[in-house]
Amino acid sequence: MNQVQILLIAWVSLTVFSILLGLTAYKYRTKVHKKLTLVESFNIAIAAATIVSSCSLLYRASTSKELLDLLQFDSYVFILGAIAVIWLSIQQIWQIFK
Repeated sequence: MNQVQILLIAWVSLTVFSILLGLTAYKYRTKVHKKLTLVESFNIAIAAATIVSSCSLLYRASTSKELLDLLQFDSYVFILGAIAVIWLSIQQIWQIFK
C-alpha cells in the first residue's frame, strides 16, 4: 500500500467512526435519534479529511530532514498550525452533535 491509499483509508475510517460515535453519543444523551443532513455529513467528511491531512503533515514535519532544514525555527510554528487545524476540526465535528 502506498501513502495515498493509507491516508484515504484513514480518512474514510475516521469519517465513519465520527458519524457513528456522534450519533451514538447524541442518542445516549437525548434519547432521540438524530438525522444528519447532507451538509452535516459533508462537514464531518471535510473535518475528518483535514484531521488526516494535518496528522500527515505533523509526521512529515517531524521526520523529514529536508523540511526541517528548510523551515528551521518555523517548523515549530508549522507544527503548532497543524495541531490547531486538528483541534478546530474536532470542534467542528463536536458542534454538529451538540
